[in-house]
Amino acid sequence: MAELEDFPPDYIPSTHITQVSVTDPIPDILSVIDRDGGVIVNGLLSTEELASIEREIENNTNANREGDHGYFTGIVPPETVLVGGLVGKSDTLARVCEHPVLEGVRKEILTDHGTRRIEGSDLPYHIDPLLSISVSFRIGYGAQRQRLHRDDGTHLIEHESKPYRLNQTAQLGCLIAGVETTRANGATMFVPGSHRWDDKREPKLDEVTFAEMKPGSALIFLASCWHGAGTNQVPGATRIVHGLFFVRGTMRTQENQFLAIPRSKVLNMSPNMLNLLGYRQPTAALGMVENTDPMLNLPAVLKAANR
Repeated sequence: MAELEDFPPDYIPSTHITQVSVTDPIPDILSVIDRDGGVIVNGLLSTEELASIEREIENNTNANREGDHGYFTGIVPPETVLVGGLVGKSDTLARVCEHPVLEGVRKEILTDHGTRRIEGSDLPYHIDPLLSISVSFRIGYGAQRQRLHRDDGTHLIEHESKPYRLNQTAQLGCLIAGVETTRANGATMFVPGSHRWDDKREPKLDEVTFAEMKPGSALIFLASCWHGAGTNQVPGATRIVHGLFFVRGTMRTQENQFLAIPRSKVLNMSPNMLNLLGYRQPTAALGMVENTDPMLNLPAVLKAANR
């Protein structure tokens, strides 16, 4: 791989990420995402909710990456601790998945609905989005910046043959600042407008800006946008980011939610959260167990699966 170029100390971004309030109307938030590919939503989580998340996952945050041979090796710097299966470890984060802003944005961008043709008839379908992965990033001092990338590369999405449409996006990301997030401690690099680029164009460093945020604010962005974690240059500082990534219900999730989330937790989750995890069959032949919707009797289905 080519050597990573870094930003000169006097670099001043020529662009910025639009910020909105958590109370702004969903259509206004969607309009910014459609135009820029991402938006910072201020006040998505409260100070109390952030503290609750830290208490719930504290037993999982002291791990290190020694002996880590997982997928993110070489992609995420070794100074970064990853806490996966986050909604199974934090009830607060599970509830955040159902936040009205995330619910509203997700519904408009990632839902598949319409009809498909069979002989002599049109069959209606409605397929809700899924939670692809939930993970907390603990970016320690000395972590170097990531290579800029597009998250929809995971699903091998190409950007040449079809014109961009907001409601055809493969995946939607939400990065929640757990602490004050600055360029110095590695704020996410982001390239506004890059969701409309083809596959031939790569970003230049002078097109990058930084998602600097207050604790509880969130960068919500399309997976087709170029972005990457920045360099943490603050001695003793750990940048905490909680990531929720949602995908179309017709695509495979990054995390295997049926194994990542303990079944003892699953049975206490809301119907909406279970739908996000893939336990409900949509109006399509997806997610069935014994040819039917497992949500009709989920406790019995899980009991049978444990035999």
